[in-house]
Formats: sequence, structure tokens, C-alpha cells
Amino acid sequence: MPASSKIVELRKVLAERYPQKMRTRSSYIPTGWAPVDTLLGGGLPKGAITQLLVPNLSAGGAIVLHEIIETIQGLSQYVALIDSKDCFEPVVDHPLLLWIRCHNILQALKSTDLILRDGNLPLAILDLKENSNKELRKVPASTWYRFQRITEENRSSLLTITRYPIVSSAQITISTMQRLFMKDLSKQRTELIQLLALELIHSRIPQEYQYA
Repeated sequence: MPASSKIVELRKVLAERYPQKMRTRSSYIPTGWAPVDTLLGGGLPKGAITQLLVPNLSAGGAIVLHEIIETIQGLSQYVALIDSKDCFEPVVDHPLLLWIRCHNILQALKSTDLILRDGNLPLAILDLKENSNKELRKVPASTWYRFQRITEENRSSLLTITRYPIVSSAQITISTMQRLFMKDLSKQRTELIQLLALELIHSRIPQEYQYA
């Protein structure tokens, strides 16, 4: 019997004897952060780009980024952060984080392309919140569609963080809703994160929740 036939037969036997073990793979990558996971029905969708909008720099974008990275680390998951302006400031050690420090958007896009094509990391975060609208509009739409095609092929997930809705191929667009003020800066991050809420702006994937 050919090797391929033996494998098919083995899978059939295992499915019959241990049906409870044969589970469908999850379509999401849980972040461990309730507002994101609840809003998106389980986490960041695999094989897709999720666009997170931070309308202004005082909308808590850095707090959200830290929260997502730390909760994912707590779940013992690897994650890549492509930092387009080298502005991420880690407050604790992140042993499972691949932090790629770039100085311009071109470096960031090239790094993202390499990470996605490599396919070894299930989640990549492209932080563009410090980039101007003028810079982002110079990125060809074909770049985003290429990233979408790669994520579909290797079932990975790309989270982009921008102030402007620029990722044309994003399957999901969510946005922070609050703006933080000077009086809020005296609070601990655990308190600040409670002030932030997310809104679902656009989705090509059916969702049950609209706010979190």
C-alpha cells in the first residue's frame, strides 16, 4: 500500500476511535485582552489583516499596544512588533517578543513582508501610529493586498495600528473611542486601560458584537 494511502487509512482509524480529539482549528488568535477578543468574537482573525485606528496620539494607542503584547506574552505566544518609528518603550522583559526597530515606513514595510513570508510567527503587529497621513498615503494599495494574500496563505494574522484608515485590504477595522487628558496621566496603566473602549468600524467577517 502506498505511503499516502496508509496515512489516509490511519487518519480514518484515529477519527473513528478518538472522535473527541478531532477538533476544527480555531479561526482566531486570542490576544487575552477582553475588549479585543470580545469585540471580534474570539480574537484576531487568522489569514486576515486587522486595522486598529488610534485617531490621535492621546487616544491610548501606546497603552493598547502594551496591553496586547503583555497579555499575549502571558499566554506564552510569540509575537513580532514592527516598530516603524522606534518609539516602543518596553517596561518589562518580553522574552517571546521579536521587536524590529525601524526608522522609517519603508524599513517597516520591508520588515513586515519578511516576517509574514517567513510564516513562523502567528501574529505580527505593524505600528504606524506615529507616521503621518502623508507618509501612509505614499504606500501603494498593492502593498496591503500583498500582505493580505500572504496572511491568507500561511494563516497568520497582521494587526496594523494607524491614526488613519489607510489599509485598503483590512478585513476588520476597529477604533479606540476615548481620548485621554492630562488628569488621566497620574493613573496607573491598569486604571487607564479600563477607560478605553473599542468600536467596530468595518468588517468583512460576520460579528456578533459591536462594542467592547
